[in-house]
Amino acid sequence: MMIRILRGGLKKPVKLQCIRFNSKSNKYSDIEKFNNSKTKYNFGYNFDSINDLDSKINPEKIKQKTAERDIVNINEILESDPSLKAFEYGSPEYKEQMHKLHQQFLINAHKEQKREQIREGFKGLFIAIATIIGLISAHQIFMNYGSIKNRILQDFNYADFKDTTKELKNTKSKAYKLEQLSAELNDDNLANLQNSKEVSGLYYFGGDESKLPLRIPFFNNMVFKDVYVEKDMIIAITDKGKIYNWKKSSKEDPKLVEIPYNVDKIVPTEHYFYFLTNKGEVIYSKRDGFSEDKTRDWLGLFKIQKFNKIENLKNVKQITSGRSHVLLLTKDGKVLILNTDKNAVNRGQYGPSYSPFDNKIVPVNQPIDITLLNNEITTVNGEKIIKPRTFSHVASGSYFNIVSDSTGNVWIWGDNSYGQCGEINTVDLKPIPRPIFNSSDLSRICRNVIKNPKSIEIKKVLAGHDSSYLLINLDHSQDVILSFGNGIDGQLGGGKYKQISSWPEIVKSLTNLQEFNEAENRVTNIGISDISIGKNHLFITLDNAGEFKDVYACGANENGQLGNGKKIKSSKPIKLPKLIEPDQTNKSKIINDLNDTNSKRLTLLHDYKMKKGNVTQKIVAGNDASVIYYCK
Repeated sequence: MMIRILRGGLKKPVKLQCIRFNSKSNKYSDIEKFNNSKTKYNFGYNFDSINDLDSKINPEKIKQKTAERDIVNINEILESDPSLKAFEYGSPEYKEQMHKLHQQFLINAHKEQKREQIREGFKGLFIAIATIIGLISAHQIFMNYGSIKNRILQDFNYADFKDTTKELKNTKSKAYKLEQLSAELNDDNLANLQNSKEVSGLYYFGGDESKLPLRIPFFNNMVFKDVYVEKDMIIAITDKGKIYNWKKSSKEDPKLVEIPYNVDKIVPTEHYFYFLTNKGEVIYSKRDGFSEDKTRDWLGLFKIQKFNKIENLKNVKQITSGRSHVLLLTKDGKVLILNTDKNAVNRGQYGPSYSPFDNKIVPVNQPIDITLLNNEITTVNGEKIIKPRTFSHVASGSYFNIVSDSTGNVWIWGDNSYGQCGEINTVDLKPIPRPIFNSSDLSRICRNVIKNPKSIEIKKVLAGHDSSYLLINLDHSQDVILSFGNGIDGQLGGGKYKQISSWPEIVKSLTNLQEFNEAENRVTNIGISDISIGKNHLFITLDNAGEFKDVYACGANENGQLGNGKKIKSSKPIKLPKLIEPDQTNKSKIINDLNDTNSKRLTLLHDYKMKKGNVTQKIVAGNDASVIYYCK
C-alpha cells in the first residue's frame, strides 16, 4: 500500500513503516507470538522513522534545540549569588534582589560587549598595519636583496679582512679628537708657532698628514707674490721674485732655485712648471726638481739650463693652466694657448684649429692664436670689418677653458663631460669657443637675488679640475658665485653632491650677507674679496669691512685640505677654525676652539700694518693641499 503524507508542505514521497498481520483472530494465542510474526515494510526512500523524517523536514528546529542547550542559564547564575542567601526563596525581597542582580548582569554584559567590540577593532587595525608593514618589508627585501644578502654575510665572506683589533671609539669625544690630531699638536709644531699678527710667513695643511694650518719655520718673516701647493710640495715666489722649492718628504729646508728672472706667478702642468715674469714673459722648467735641459746656443754648442723661455711671447698679464696646456691673456686682451706635452690628450682645449676630431699634431710650447675667438665681424658704415675682441679674465680646467670678454660674455670650450662648459651634455668635446652666457642669461639666473639688475659685472672666472665658476656683481652692491660642472665632492658649494651640473647654480648661503659697518655707521652688504679653486675644493674670502676677512671652504677634504682638523667633505661653504697662536699651549683648549667656529673662526688679515709694512693674508687651494701666506 502506498500512503502519501503531507506535512509541513512536504510534497515528496516519504517512507512509512507499516505492519502486516493475519486477520484471523485465532491464529495467535498471545501478544508475543504476534510480535514475533510481524513483518516490516518500508515505503518511500528517504527516511526510516518519524523522528528521522522530522529532522529532515524541519532542520531549523533541531538547530534551535541545540542552541538552547548551549545557552547559559542566567537564572542559575543569579541564584548562585551569595547575596540571595539572606532572603527566603520566592519572597518579595528575594525577587527584588533577583531583579537588581539581573539589571547589574545586563549592565555588565553590555560593558563586556563594548570591550569585545573594541578588542575586535584593535585586532583588525593591528592586522591591517601588520599587513601593510609586511607588504612594504617584502617589497624592500625584494628590491634590495643583493645588498641585504651582502650585509648579512659580510662577516662570513670577509672575515679574513676584518680588523678585530680595533675597538669602537666615541668619535665626538675630546680624547678621540686629540688622538687624531696628535701629529699636528706635537711639541715640535707647537714650539714653531708664531703670532700671526706680528710675524709673516707661510702655513701649510693637507697632504694626508696635516689637517690644521701649521707654519713652516723657514718662511718666517717672508712675504710672497704667489704660492703653488700640492701634496708634499710647495713652490713659493717671494716678493723679490725668487723661487723656493720645498718637499715635505725630504725633511730638508726649502731650496732656492737659481734663476735669472724676476717671477710674478706660477702655474703647473703634468710635467712642467710655467712662470710669468715681471716683464710679461713666460718661462718653464721640468717638474722633477727643476732638472736641467741641454740646449744649443747660437754657435751650435750645447749649454745646460734649468729654464727655457717661450719665444716671441711678450706682454702677458694672466696665466692659467690645465693638465697639458697653458692659457695666456695678453695686456691688449688677446687669448693664446700653449700645448705643453707632445703626448697630450686632446679634448678640445686647443681650439678649432687643432680639433680632436681632425687628429692634427699640436705644436709644443708655441703660442696658438684662436682667430675666431680673438676677432669678431662687425658692421661699420654698412661694411663688414674684422674687429679685435678683447678679454678681461681667463681660467683653465684640466681639459677646458673659460674666458670673459669686455662686453660681459662668457666663452667656454674643451671637455664637457660633466657639464663644465655650461651646456647640456649632448657632446663631450666642444673644441669651438662659444659665448655660453651673456648679461641677459646672468640676469635671468640671478633673478631670485636681484630682479632685473641694472648692471652686471663679471669680476672673475675660475676653474677647478672639471668644474667652472663665475664671480659676478649685481648693481654694484651684491656679489654672487655661480658654479657648474662636476660637484660630486661638494665643490660646487650649492649644498648638494652632483656629478653633472650643466646649468649654473648659485652658492646661496653666501648671498645677501650683511653686516654693520662701523666706519659708515650703517648696515652694508658683504661682498666677495677673493676665491681660490683647487683640484676639487675651494676657499672663499669675504670682503668684510675692516682689516679682518672671513673665510669659507667647501669641497673634498679626504687629505685634510680644508684645514678644519677633519677629513669630512662639505657641499656647503663652512667656517674654519682660527689659526693656532703661540699662547695656546693647552691642547684641550685647542680642541674646544676647533669646534667653536662662530666666535673663534678663521679671519685673514687685509692691509694690516706690520713691521715690514702693510700685508695681506691669502689662502690658496691646491692639489689635495692648501696654504696661507702673506703678501704685500
